[in-house]
Amino acid sequence: MKETISSKQAKIVVEKKGSKEVILLLHAGILDKRMWGNEVNLLSKDYCVIAVDLPGFGESEILGNRINYVEIIETVLEHYELTEVKIIAASFGGKIAIDFCLIHPEKVKKMILISPAVSGWEDSKELIDYEEQESLTTDVKDLVTMNYEFWITRGRDATNVNAEVEKLIVEMLQHNFSLDDNQAEEINIIDNSLKKLGNIEQSLLIINGEKDVSDFLAIGSCIHNKVRLSQREVIPNTAHLPNLENSNLVCRYITAFLKKSD
Repeated sequence: MKETISSKQAKIVVEKKGSKEVILLLHAGILDKRMWGNEVNLLSKDYCVIAVDLPGFGESEILGNRINYVEIIETVLEHYELTEVKIIAASFGGKIAIDFCLIHPEKVKKMILISPAVSGWEDSKELIDYEEQESLTTDVKDLVTMNYEFWITRGRDATNVNAEVEKLIVEMLQHNFSLDDNQAEEINIIDNSLKKLGNIEQSLLIINGEKDVSDFLAIGSCIHNKVRLSQREVIPNTAHLPNLENSNLVCRYITAFLKKSD
């Protein structure tokens, strides 16, 4: 069931399916909630799954010039009167999940982070060069191609990615690069979560793609080393979005971790 939640900052569109214990899904910064289709269909059999379009992505809208994503998550929890959730988050969504967990540890039961970003990380030259090139590119088609090649293909044969998955990723990229909201200023409550990772006491599963950008493999390893109750899995021959490239294996790790008692 699709619902719209309104706040002063944004119009937040979510997809809610299932019942019982709640799992919040936060997408990667290049995509939207549709990246979680497999997870929603699987997990909604045993959980209440809420997939969020973060404002500025998908169907959600930023209403001003500034956005605080931690407050957006707070708004979603308040709307559904939730006191505690499990979180599955990817990339930029992982950064938000980490910040939210550090600020509201009592509201997070456990987390699954796929290719997570983290504030305070010093980007590699590869990532800096990519971001500079992206900032100089204005054509939507060129932006889509650049992002797909950087985050997904990464020098591999294009047939590594299922045609339907490629189509879905391209659709999400095209949509997001056609929006104006991406220019809003992001307000960070925590400037450097990297230094505070050791404060995370929740059980944590980190999933990385073997062929991902080196930064994200290093971040995954760093989080695993600093969070006491963490485990890490690296998915062979996948890049930044391993859950889309090898859904069966990733979903097996996810379901096993969710069912494991703390």
